[in-house]
Amino acid sequence: MMWGYGMWWGGLIWLVLIAALVWTLVATNRQSRPTRPSALDILEERFARGEIDADTYRFTRTELERN
Repeated sequence: MMWGYGMWWGGLIWLVLIAALVWTLVATNRQSRPTRPSALDILEERFARGEIDADTYRFTRTELERN
């Protein structure tokens, strides 16, 4: 009868180890996921690189902030 209890504890330990591994993998994957820049960030980058002029920047920024 003791053999049955030992198998139960062994199975429980494996279950806990597998659950911890899965949780670690999921948590690591969430942190490493790259974030996309916002539209405002892209607008500011384009203005800083000189791709758009000041009037276009101000107009577009106003439109983005309105939404």
